[in-house]
Amino acid sequence: MRAVFAAAVLAALLAQAADAARATLRATRPGLPPLVLEAASDDTSWTIRVLDGGRETQRIEVQTDLPNSRPALGDVNGDGAPDLWVPLIGDNANSAWELWVMQPGEARFRRAGEINGLAFARDSAGRLVAMTREGCCLISMVFHTIGADGALREAFAVNRRLDVPGPRRCTGSAISEAPPAAVVRAACALEQGQLPGARVGPR
Repeated sequence: MRAVFAAAVLAALLAQAADAARATLRATRPGLPPLVLEAASDDTSWTIRVLDGGRETQRIEVQTDLPNSRPALGDVNGDGAPDLWVPLIGDNANSAWELWVMQPGEARFRRAGEINGLAFARDSAGRLVAMTREGCCLISMVFHTIGADGALREAFAVNRRLDVPGPRRCTGSAISEAPPAAVVRAACALEQGQLPGARVGPR
């Protein structure tokens, strides 16, 4: 009986891994037919075929430590076309993703860069916000912009320390630009675990 149970458990785990190693995603395009993304992984990489009406328009290959975590779709720039998130590495809190922004008219995706966090949102100004946790007591919201060249850049952060009382508990810090005071105030007023704007990307 134990041998039968062990075999059943092993078969279930193998089936789950096989399911995770392949995924088919449909990426809608405003005014155009959707793109089909066929993703498959081996031990070290994800390969994603981008298909437009059955014709391959692009092949994306990404090295990964998470071959059993599926890629995801989520609109990061508010153009109505979902963008591609490919898992890279993860721990108990934060995960790193390679972000590819859709070029709808070209039926392709353009690499924007890497983003790290445990949850993501797009704020009212169109910035991509990543929530990260470091250790027991520091939660940060890192605000990103996507430049005219398509590159993802860290702009500034709002940092909340759970072990510090008073006005220094939540502060802004510059990365490539100074954090707007109004954005810092609004982010610091959020309940713990909340993000500014609408959630996007992996969940």
